[in-house]
Amino acid sequence: MGYNGFRLKLLLRLALLFAVILILLFVAYRTDWYVVVACLFLLLVFQVYELLHTIERTNRDLSSFLEAIRHSDFTQRFAISKANASYRELYTSFNAITEAFERIKTEKQAHHLYLQAIVEHVGIGLLSFDERGEVNLVNQVAKELLHVPHLRTIRALERVSEELVRVLQQLGNNEKALVTIQAREEQLLLNLHATTLLSQGKELKIVSLQNIQPELEEQELQTWQKVIRVLTHEIMNSVTPVISLTATVSGLLEQEVMARQAVGELPDEETLQDMQAGLRIIEKRSTGMLHFVKNYRRLMRLPASELRPVKVNELLRNVRTLLLAEMEAQEVELKIYLPEEQVEILADAEQVEQVLINLIKNGMEACSGTSTPCVEVLAYLDEVDGNRLRIDIVDNGIGIAADVLDKIFIPFYTTKKQGSGIGLSLSKQIMRQHGGSIRVHSQPGGPTTFSLQLKAIAAS
Repeated sequence: MGYNGFRLKLLLRLALLFAVILILLFVAYRTDWYVVVACLFLLLVFQVYELLHTIERTNRDLSSFLEAIRHSDFTQRFAISKANASYRELYTSFNAITEAFERIKTEKQAHHLYLQAIVEHVGIGLLSFDERGEVNLVNQVAKELLHVPHLRTIRALERVSEELVRVLQQLGNNEKALVTIQAREEQLLLNLHATTLLSQGKELKIVSLQNIQPELEEQELQTWQKVIRVLTHEIMNSVTPVISLTATVSGLLEQEVMARQAVGELPDEETLQDMQAGLRIIEKRSTGMLHFVKNYRRLMRLPASELRPVKVNELLRNVRTLLLAEMEAQEVELKIYLPEEQVEILADAEQVEQVLINLIKNGMEACSGTSTPCVEVLAYLDEVDGNRLRIDIVDNGIGIAADVLDKIFIPFYTTKKQGSGIGLSLSKQIMRQHGGSIRVHSQPGGPTTFSLQLKAIAAS
């Protein structure tokens, strides 16, 4: 109806303009009324101006509306109440379209924020990039995993691992790959899974990154525990009859000796010694096997860690007090560097002390052959993550060979003649129960560094 009114008014203006032109021509050629001609001419000019203004106003409104849409500016509104009746319906449509676009934009932003919150909430790293390698999305988990505060292109990851960048570029749709990287002195085994899709004519690749190193270590520990459980059962079944047989033979031997002494017959001295020696050997081997089984059980029956706030300075001072006399006797210098801050950790003090004592003693043995044996203990907060405490135990010994380095945490693996091979395995299990980690860095010729990481809290 509004468009009909606009059309009618436009036709009336044209008709009136045509009539004024006719009158002007008639008066100009038939009379000498110059004043009337001038007035009619001015009226004609005014009508032309009004007609052009009306048409240009519509163009201006359309241009302003389309420009606002192009720049996603949905705040513009057309005043309907003050508008001419012929423009009200047009302005009403403009405002309705603007409000519809504004709702779509708001919904899109809300949807984007919702998806972004989901991406950040996911417990694995997510990375999305286009064909040129420009990153469109990277969540906080991926940043922390790769230790990058921001990422614009995957080529920036070459400083982390060139192999990682190469695999990211080569991964196809629904393909997986394993990549080992070294991030801030910590080895990570990343499981990569890629998905490709087309978005607005561009090919995007979405890659999930998950560090499966802890899961592998946990699986390895569970496997060892299963093996230990089976071996313990078999060894106990073997040791028990041996011990029983030893007791039986000892009893028979004693009865035989007493019986012969009662009738005045003395047993053969050599035979008696042989029998006693055999019994001692059986007893020794049985005791050794029982000790072996007990070591197995230590790995299986590690008590749960009771986590409480523990002051790091006090913990390290206690360890120094416990080991100082032994270190002095072995002529090994022990240096402990306490953190400047009054830092506390959530830990089981006895278990962490046991780990530190074990590592320091290992360091003491490793550097005992050097001219100036020294073991250093450094405790400090992580520079990047202030909620993590690192304790480094460094010795200046001969180092650990590369072929041995990967085996030192395997239960019962040891290079010591008198070692049981369970100290480092227990230490690793204790650190896992604390939600921490233990890592070793060494090379032939030394030095060797064992690094512990634990959750830290502000000291009260």
